[in-house]
Amino acid sequence: MSPVNDMWCYHWKRKLQHFLYLLTIYMICAQDLVLGCSDCRISLSNPTGIFTSPCFPSDYPNSQACKWTLRAPPGFIIQITFIEFDIEEAPNCIYDSLTLDTGEKNQVKFCGVTAKGLSFNSTGNEMIITFASDFSIQKRGFNASYTRVAVSLRNQKVIIPQTPDVDPVSVAKTVPVPVLSQFTLCFEATKASNDASDWKAFSYSDPMSTELLSFGKTTKGHFLSISGTECILDSVLMTNSNGDFFTETFEQLCIVWDGFSGTIGVNGKSIYHTVLCSGTLGQVIPGNGKLVLGSDSNELSSLNGDIYNFRLWNFTMSSQKLSNLSCDVKGNIVDWENDFWSIPTSALKAENNLSCGSYLILPPTTEPTSCENLGSLCQATTVNATTPPPPTVTTNMPDTNRTDKPNDGGLFYRISITLFNYKAILQSKVQSVVAEWLNQTFQNWNYTVYVVNISIQPTTVNELPREKRSTDQRFVVWALLVYNSTNNISLEEQAIRQKLISNNETIGDGLRVHTVDVDPVEKCTAEENPLNYFWPDTRPTGTNFTLCHGSSVQIASRTCFLNPHNYTSYWGQPDLRNCTENAADIANQLLNLTGEGQQLTSDKVNDVVQKLKKIVNDEEIDASLGSTVVTIFSNILTSSDSVLAASSSEALKTIDTLALKIQFTGPSMSISTRNLALGISSINSTSFSGSSFSVGPQNNASDFQLDFDKTQGNALASVVLPSSLLKNLSQDEFEAVSRAQFTFFNKNGLFQDAEMNANLTSFVVACSIGNVTIRDLQDAVKITIKHTLFQEDLNPTCVFWDMNKN
Repeated sequence: MSPVNDMWCYHWKRKLQHFLYLLTIYMICAQDLVLGCSDCRISLSNPTGIFTSPCFPSDYPNSQACKWTLRAPPGFIIQITFIEFDIEEAPNCIYDSLTLDTGEKNQVKFCGVTAKGLSFNSTGNEMIITFASDFSIQKRGFNASYTRVAVSLRNQKVIIPQTPDVDPVSVAKTVPVPVLSQFTLCFEATKASNDASDWKAFSYSDPMSTELLSFGKTTKGHFLSISGTECILDSVLMTNSNGDFFTETFEQLCIVWDGFSGTIGVNGKSIYHTVLCSGTLGQVIPGNGKLVLGSDSNELSSLNGDIYNFRLWNFTMSSQKLSNLSCDVKGNIVDWENDFWSIPTSALKAENNLSCGSYLILPPTTEPTSCENLGSLCQATTVNATTPPPPTVTTNMPDTNRTDKPNDGGLFYRISITLFNYKAILQSKVQSVVAEWLNQTFQNWNYTVYVVNISIQPTTVNELPREKRSTDQRFVVWALLVYNSTNNISLEEQAIRQKLISNNETIGDGLRVHTVDVDPVEKCTAEENPLNYFWPDTRPTGTNFTLCHGSSVQIASRTCFLNPHNYTSYWGQPDLRNCTENAADIANQLLNLTGEGQQLTSDKVNDVVQKLKKIVNDEEIDASLGSTVVTIFSNILTSSDSVLAASSSEALKTIDTLALKIQFTGPSMSISTRNLALGISSINSTSFSGSSFSVGPQNNASDFQLDFDKTQGNALASVVLPSSLLKNLSQDEFEAVSRAQFTFFNKNGLFQDAEMNANLTSFVVACSIGNVTIRDLQDAVKITIKHTLFQEDLNPTCVFWDMNKN
């Protein structure tokens, strides 16, 4: 037996002796084993942090089964560094071990001191670390730090100015800028508060360095320069006391220029203004220039601050479209994505509070949540830690006002390569050699491609003679290739295959390519799911957006995911979280449902009333929503008495609750419709001196006119409240009174008694004082109502008074 074998036999004996010793102690003393010094099955989602093996820096306990799940938002990867590392060593780490899952199919296992000082990157936005110890021999364990690393430009801002020896931040040469006779551009920026120098936020120049377009500030004010014409914009910009639009916090600015009219629109701080700049009338900005963030000349310095989310379109947007502009609307010329920019690393800085960044992270849990429970939050997209990430494809909602074509994003290819390993290179080394070879193969190619998710599986070559099988192996390499097809240049599978075969000689000593297969990853096919939500054909990692069913503002989305194990596409669950019932949307739907010409059944009226009741009880009611609700009730009142009978009680209670809840400013408000009028008056209980309401027809109008504190001469109904109305209230009731409400019904269908063989022949009026009950009136409340029918035996008016008045 060899000395090495003797050593491991001794080690096993020592293990067995130690185990028997522990077993004896347990049997005699019935003593529990140490379970650990702290919880070690947790999720970590902070931007940076540190975690350790149990009890570190003391020895870790026996029988540990730990799992740390590190999560970052989409657009970030995770970088982990082992500061200290000392775990019991053994061949293949068969006793104690730490396993690192960076998102690839193959996991890496460590023990001994092998990982000390090493750093590892995840391939996506999740990394899983597991640690296990057996029944004996403890070591110090490990101490690891982790941090997020931004790989999506959405999570990063650009710091300007750059140092003179660093290339400026500019739009990539592969992104053509067309001739512009109009444009819309938006960006966010900050500015150092103590900087009073003149500056430029961006500039665009032709190949001869002649400036064609720029925005900045001089002593004259903020300006937009177009082909040498300088347009001062301070008259339409909201500036602070120092005359600055930008401050130390990010502020978005959108500028719209129309060369056909010479007008400039400015949208900043939620305000849109236009200004005429006649010098730009008929101007055209030449294409194929260089767009730089900051200044590209010595005339003015760059803005001393940061820039973020710079987007450019070759058409003008309306003020309404700008006010609703979201991060999902991509610039059709320039967008805030990696592919559009050439940015030095030193100029980039990731932040967690950028307006368009993705920060959806699961909260820490004692046990990482399984993917089945996460639904649409589980994403299978991956990025390479050593090369730029593939772009995330986003397909915007169809917009008839858009002249740009939505970007269809990258193309994905499955690559399968069979390698001969004729020098028995260790699999761990093969992994790194193949990864380096694949990345080098596609560098400086005619196509911009990324290799991600490399996995390797060894397979014994059975065709070889038996005596050679121990040294000759075949490895199957699986990889995913992403082609950035921004410029719509096609890339055939055969070109990829030929590129790999032609680079066979560069793979390294001991490895040779045997076969290469390349197949495109299929799109997620179009489908309707759920009903009324249609999703078109979508490429992997693409997200489609559509309006929520029945809504004009709320958005639903669905993503075509990429399976990292077999490189196939699949639809995620539709994300309908934004498709909640919106009170204003529901009210507008009910308004259309009950509009002119609609025949309502008793069941339909009841359904409408129940929905209105829910809105009134659950939502904040402003004047606009309140007006819509009153109009819906007015529409209902056109129905027959029999149709209204079943819902009359709920309808009246809801109208009363609406009047109590509706928010308004000023001394009073009124809502008048064809069949219903509502008036509300503020009351100061301590100075109340009486009030009145009256309602009458407007001249040449179908609605009614409400008056407060005076009675119309031709009033259809009126209520006069005496000054002594609040005298006998308790202190609590007295303090609770803040409003009086008046309701007039032109149709009396809600008040008909189906059990009586008689019809109500007058208008109906109701008056309420807050939500209190008033008894023992000192003076009469006078109510005057006209009849709806005028007959000889009926008086034209009826006057009612309180029977309990003193």
